[in-house]
Amino acid sequence: MSTRVRVYFDFVSPYSYLALTRLEEFGARYGVEWEPVPVFYAALLDANHLVGPAETRVKRRYTMTDVLRAAELLGVPLVGPPAHPFRSLGALRVATLFADDPRALALDLALSSACWGEGRELTDWGVLADVVERAALDATDLEARATAPAVKAALRDRTTAAIEAGVFGVPTFELDGELFWGHDRLEHLAARLEGRLPDLAARAAVLEARPRGSDRPTAPILREIGAG
Repeated sequence: MSTRVRVYFDFVSPYSYLALTRLEEFGARYGVEWEPVPVFYAALLDANHLVGPAETRVKRRYTMTDVLRAAELLGVPLVGPPAHPFRSLGALRVATLFADDPRALALDLALSSACWGEGRELTDWGVLADVVERAALDATDLEARATAPAVKAALRDRTTAAIEAGVFGVPTFELDGELFWGHDRLEHLAARLEGRLPDLAARAAVLEARPRGSDRPTAPILREIGAG
C-alpha cells in the first residue's frame, strides 16, 4: 500500500527541478504515490511578505553556486534557463492542464528538465508543445487549452490552497498535513515515513509560542551595532 504525498513546485525554482529528478526513485523506495501540485511561487512569496533568492544580489550569486553543487552531487545536468527569474505561468498552466493524468509527474519532470537541464525557454509555447509531445501527451491547441478559464482557475485555487496549508516556498512536500520544505528535506521525509522521526508538532508549538525577545530595528543594522 502506497503513501500519498503532495509535492508543491514551480518551474522557476531550480530546487524544484532538483527535487523532481529524485521523486521516481524515492517513491519506489519508500512506497510513495506522488501528487504533483503546480503552484505560482511568486504568489507564495507575496502572501508571506518574502522575496525569492534571485531577487537579492548576494543570495542570487550563492543560489546559483549552490544548485550547481547539488546537481553535481546528484549527477543531473544543470544548464539553467536563458533568463532567471522568468514568468512561469504558461508552463504551470500546462502542468495544471495535465495534473490529473497518470503521466503528470513525468511531464513535470520533462518540463523542468527542459528548462534547467537543457536551457530551453519555458515561456515559449513552441517549447512547451514540444515537451508535451515528447511526453506522449496531446499538444493540440496547447496554448488555448492551457489558458482556458477553468485551467487558470484551477492553478489559482491550488496556489491558494497551498498558502492556506502553510506553504511558503518550493519545493514543499506534504504528508498528512506536515510540511517538508526543500529538495534536501527528502531525507527528513524518508525518516518520517520509516518511523525514525517522531511527530514533533507539539514540541514545535511550544517553541513557536515563546515570546519574541528582539525585533530587527527599522534603522540600518550596522548603525545599531555601533549605537548600543
